[in-house]
Amino acid sequence: MTELYKIRVLSLEDVPSDVELQQDALRCCNIALDWKTVENKRDFEASLADFQPDVILSDFNLPNYDGEAALNFVQTHYPHIPMIIVTGTLGELKAVQLIKDGATDYILKDRLARLPDAVMNAVENARLATEHRESNIKLAESERKLKKSLIDFVGSLASIVGLRDPYTAGHQCRVAELVVAMAKEMGLSEFQIEGIHLASMIHDIGKIQVPAEILSKPGRLSDLEYQIVKQHVIAGYEIMKDCEFPWPIAQMILQHHERLDGSGYPYGLTGDKIILEARILSVADVVEAISSHRPYRPALGIDVALKEITCGRGVTYCPQAVDACIASFRERDFKFSA
Repeated sequence: MTELYKIRVLSLEDVPSDVELQQDALRCCNIALDWKTVENKRDFEASLADFQPDVILSDFNLPNYDGEAALNFVQTHYPHIPMIIVTGTLGELKAVQLIKDGATDYILKDRLARLPDAVMNAVENARLATEHRESNIKLAESERKLKKSLIDFVGSLASIVGLRDPYTAGHQCRVAELVVAMAKEMGLSEFQIEGIHLASMIHDIGKIQVPAEILSKPGRLSDLEYQIVKQHVIAGYEIMKDCEFPWPIAQMILQHHERLDGSGYPYGLTGDKIILEARILSVADVVEAISSHRPYRPALGIDVALKEITCGRGVTYCPQAVDACIASFRERDFKFSA
């Protein structure tokens, strides 16, 4: 074994000759040592912070302290530091228990030839574990920044819709509020809730290609005008399909006017061919649309909206989504913020 780097060793040992034997065993294998020996609880705990060892070598039996208590302290306060028990006698059951409790290894004092490999393995594994933790921290931070960027991007798109059509923007915001309440009621994961919330914020983005005079028309739409409006789901899909979201945002937008019985649009999908998020979004979309003011009619109210989805439960609307929506209003006292 060649000398790789200096190893900082904190030794909890009250027999000087045993310390020398352990040092000799390591130096014989070309391990450079920065060594500190302590004999009691107070010095041991203080040295963990001040000395910052790469590895701890601890006797199991000391006059006023023992390796088990030391191990518990290390696992509680310094779990990243590997600890090897070096002792004269240690029963097999106790050795197994110490390993379960967090000890890296145990070495009998009459078998110190194994100590260098045990120390090097412990230090190397601790180094790899530290690198892994740091990589995970960096990854989590990157994911946080990416998520924020996605949210900001969706918010910007929603603002674009708002500049052209304030009514549609307000509708999208209210639908997003209800969707989150419903998704939580249904027990969806935080990840799923984030995705459906973002999709709801821009589910009508395709209406930017619908002429403003049609969107704001106070009277009933002609068949041709209605066909033009129906194209907004495909337009929205086309806008979003190439964006690399971790959720099926484009599909939610495309399918939010589909119905379980195939009576929806644009493709007349049925049942489970409609993704769950779109089934939830469609219920929230209908409830908000019926309960709120429209250019061609006054608001009809929540009771009318809930009656509509109740009548369509299991036929046009997902039963679980309908139940979650009703529970949100009736049991959770959900209210649109504006």
